[in-house]
Amino acid sequence: MKVIVRYMLWLESKAGTREEVIELNKGSTLRGLLEIVSERHPGLAKYISELLQGASQIIVLHNSKTPGKGLDTVLTDMDTVVLMPPVSGG
Repeated sequence: MKVIVRYMLWLESKAGTREEVIELNKGSTLRGLLEIVSERHPGLAKYISELLQGASQIIVLHNSKTPGKGLDTVLTDMDTVVLMPPVSGG
């Protein structure tokens, strides 16, 4: 199955791309996807590692929503996952 991953703001420069399609096995989880992203993009490895340990400010959206089961959310074909840093301002 294929999952679309989008990188927002400065994560785009760390990944070297704004968007990519990643092939996954059926039944793969958000955690598994993030492990692949970390391997593919060394510039993101530190941030993904923190995210997997629950110590990151990176926001993860699954099909435009907060993942219902967190990192254990099961992905399906053509899902979209967005990674973005926290945004503040006023």
